[in-house]
Amino acid sequence: MTLNEQFQTLPKLLKVREVADFTGTHERTVRRWIRDGRLGAVEHPSGLRVPRRSLWRFLGLDYGLSA
Repeated sequence: MTLNEQFQTLPKLLKVREVADFTGTHERTVRRWIRDGRLGAVEHPSGLRVPRRSLWRFLGLDYGLSA
């Protein structure tokens, strides 16, 4: 699967748990990245959500992919 295909299959807003699973880290690590301002997130009625574009930028994979 190409990076573009992976990007397109991710939901536009990911749960913290989904980001942790995708990056192979713990949810606390993802929340720390958000708190430190390294990973962008938005408040959602059911909790924090990370836009997939923010995750891609954080991982250094932003190749002009559209969200």
